[in-house]
This record gives sequence, C-alpha cells and structure tokens, in this order.
Amino acid sequence: MKLLNFVALASSLISFSFAQNFCKTNNHSGYKVDIDSYSSNKVGYLGYIGYEMWADSGYNTATFYSDGSFLCKFYQTKDYLCRTGLSFDSTKTHKQIGHIYADYKVVKGGVSGVDYSYIGVYGWSRNPLVEYYIVDNWLSAYRPGDWVGNKKYGNYVIDGAYYTIYENTRYGPTIEGNKSFKQYFSIRDNPKDCGTIDVTAHFNQWEKLGMKLGNLYEVKILGEAGSNGYGASGSVDFLHANVYKK
Repeated sequence: MKLLNFVALASSLISFSFAQNFCKTNNHSGYKVDIDSYSSNKVGYLGYIGYEMWADSGYNTATFYSDGSFLCKFYQTKDYLCRTGLSFDSTKTHKQIGHIYADYKVVKGGVSGVDYSYIGVYGWSRNPLVEYYIVDNWLSAYRPGDWVGNKKYGNYVIDGAYYTIYENTRYGPTIEGNKSFKQYFSIRDNPKDCGTIDVTAHFNQWEKLGMKLGNLYEVKILGEAGSNGYGASGSVDFLHANVYKK
C-alpha cells in the first residue's frame, strides 16, 4: 500500500511538473496574423484556434500566433479586448463537450489609465444567453470588486484558490445583437501570472448556485482593459495560451 501511495504521489508530481513547463515559455511560435486597427471588430481562425480583437476607440493592435499565444497592445481606448481559444456551434452544453481547461502565461507592460481589467477566461452561452468571466489577473491598480455584479454570492474555493462569484443582468451588445443577458463572474483573490484554470470547475460551481449556462458558444483566454476617463494604454502578452478539453 505504501508503495502504491508513493507511485501515485510521484505520478501526480510529474504531471504537475509537465503541466507547468509552459510557465518557462519566453517567446511566441508558429505563423501569425497581425491586426492593426482603430475601433473595430476583427474575428478569424488560425487552424482550429479562434481569435478576436474588439475595441470601441483608440489605436489598437494584436498579433495572434498559430500556437495559440497572442500579443495585445492598446492606446487611449475606452474598452479593448482580445482573445483566443475554442469556438463551438452552440448545440452542446459544457457537460456534453467534456472537461475544459485553460493554460496561460501572461506578461503585462506599459499600463496607464486602466480603470477596469479582466485577464483569464471569457465566453458566451446560448439558451440562456450568458456572458461569463473567470478572472485570474488584471491590469488595473485594484482587483475588480463588487461593482461587477448586482448579486454577490460570496467566496468559494475552486481548484485550490479563493474566488468571489457575482451575477449581473445587463442590456446591450451580445452575440445575438442588442438584448438583455446575464453576466457571471469568478474573480480570483490574488492575481496569478501563469497557471491552469479549471474552467469546468467554475461552471459546476455556478450551476450549484443556480447560475445556469446554456449551449457553449466559446471558451477563450482573454485580455480586456477599459477606462472611465481619457483612455487606457498598455500591453498584455500571452506567451502561452491554450484552451483544451479532456
């Protein structure tokens, strides 16, 4: 029995070591797509990896790589986001798709004027229409707080870390046009620059609280920054970004 326990522990440690090797990554690889734009929406694919850059103002760029990594730069924007990951056809729930994870390594640079920011996992579901965030880091001086949601569920341990969970109801732009929709947030207590997000663990916790998700439209790694003043500037460099299912 002791031998079996030792083997299990050793196997676990080796798996953890392999899983965290991407934290040593210091460059991008593969072929790339450069986007250079003022306020606009740019969407595309690199193989099976979906990418998007969106901004409502300012001068902004993004470079997306075929290995899933990406570099986002923004200047005097009111709201800017870029993301890569998996897109779905909105016919299956997360339970039908499988267990979903997201690995990332992020480096922040030259940040100024950022009043709110979300770095982590982002996506939408249909039926019900939900926009969701799993926030592991941020570019703003302060952690996103109670202002993100009109309903606060409290703090929960998810995959070994404390997250505060919120729900919000909004009206505005969605993947289905302007309409009413729900927002779900999990916000990590302390920011993390590299690691793995167990996306399905958050979905499961939300559903335990009655926060229902529908058929998945996307699960992507996100960098978002916004300003309530003269505009946000800076960069967010995802040297590693990989969304996958098991």
